[in-house]
Amino acid sequence: MDNYYLLAAPLAVFLYALYIKRPAIPRNRLPPIVHIPPEEIFSRPREAYGEALAKYGPVIGVRRKGNLEFIVNQEHARHVLTCDRLFSFEQGSAAIMNLQPIMALTQGSLFRDLNDFVREGIVNRIDEIVHRIWPLFQRDGKEFVDLAAEGLKTSNYPSCFNHFHNTIAETTVILLLGQDHVNEENLLVIEDVANGMAELTGQYQNFSIIGKYLPILWILYTWVKVMLITIPFGFLRVYGPKVWRDINRYEDMVRSGKLSPKDEPAPVLYLIVKTYLPPDGRRISAPRRLYIAVLLLCLIFAAVHTTTVVSQWVLCQLAMRPEYLAPLREELANVLEEDETGALRLTARSLREARLMDSFIREVMRLKGDTISAMRFTTCDVPLGNVIIPKGSFVTAMSTTVHENPDVFGEQPREFNGFQWAETGKEAIMTGPAHIVFGLGRFACPGRVLAVNEIKLIVMCLIARSTPTLLEGKFEVADPLNTVTQPPKGTLIFQPLEKPYL
Repeated sequence: MDNYYLLAAPLAVFLYALYIKRPAIPRNRLPPIVHIPPEEIFSRPREAYGEALAKYGPVIGVRRKGNLEFIVNQEHARHVLTCDRLFSFEQGSAAIMNLQPIMALTQGSLFRDLNDFVREGIVNRIDEIVHRIWPLFQRDGKEFVDLAAEGLKTSNYPSCFNHFHNTIAETTVILLLGQDHVNEENLLVIEDVANGMAELTGQYQNFSIIGKYLPILWILYTWVKVMLITIPFGFLRVYGPKVWRDINRYEDMVRSGKLSPKDEPAPVLYLIVKTYLPPDGRRISAPRRLYIAVLLLCLIFAAVHTTTVVSQWVLCQLAMRPEYLAPLREELANVLEEDETGALRLTARSLREARLMDSFIREVMRLKGDTISAMRFTTCDVPLGNVIIPKGSFVTAMSTTVHENPDVFGEQPREFNGFQWAETGKEAIMTGPAHIVFGLGRFACPGRVLAVNEIKLIVMCLIARSTPTLLEGKFEVADPLNTVTQPPKGTLIFQPLEKPYL
């Protein structure tokens, strides 16, 4: 080839691209990049990250699953989690949960819309919702304890996680879509979708060798499996036609102008339709209906999976600490209310008054071993202490250093004190600089009010009828890097009470 000079243009473009990608930050102002072996990150992340932060300072960079992530300790956690102008929750969460394509299609509105619909459709109606879902937990709690009693005879112990996963799935269908969507086939689809979304967003990635060391291949595989198989042949096949008809029906209701606020349908889907209804008389478009399906899928995942997981952490800790059972049962007896027939029940008010149970749940969440919190993404070069984190970087707070900070929790910050929060008046749903289980700031988990109420219903229904213990008296942490969405490994056994409280 004689015209070698023709290569100059593409070479120049390539070199310029490298130049503009290189952070224009002095090397001595960048956080230290610490090499932590992958096996250390996945098997003992609390110790590995903690030792690195103690040695190199409050901000470190660590490579994990092909990404460079900057980890901050309690000194900078609040700033990172609350300053969304510099640290984007939306971009960080979408990237780390493998949802970038969905975020791109929705022009970045996904998480904001989810927050709005959860607050208006669920949080603002929590008293009514607890009244509506209580019979499900009452029914399934009694059914499970009966199964547990049979299991004691055969040593074939039923799974508390699976049983109440079904309960939460049914609750979710009722809240999002309505009672007429509840049947056995639909509930199985909801559970499959919840598990599929959990897989898509990386909740099982740490159990896969490919997921740990070849994350790109794992992401491609799960996207094909979930987005091209599970959702189209599951959720869209079963729910799609019915949801489409419900959208048409709700559109007609809104346009009729005949419904008063108290007569409006309760499902969140009605609120979504009411929000997106075009003002010019047209039907909601097909692309917008597809987006509504995406919103429902995300709500299903958030509502079903993580709530059931946390309930298992609470039950396992309660099984390990039987001294808490007597005061919790005494409180239960005091907060129970009578319905119109004279039967005892739990209401939203009685759940709020169950302060010891609330405190126990908060303490379990504080000490169950969360390692890293929700991921953020820097929108510019961000000064943080004595270092500068480059634009376009992943940043997260190390939850353990926040929840076990000796400046806040004293000389023994890992000591479990289940009732301490009842004394201070800090509820399980309350976030703060020393409690980031649900995040912090504008994007703190909006569904935490429902989640904590459902956890209380599960635990209180069970201890009202039985005493939980653990086979061999112990449980193991299934995924030390991901205790938020992975339940502990252990066999819970429930010994029925001679005289149940419910």
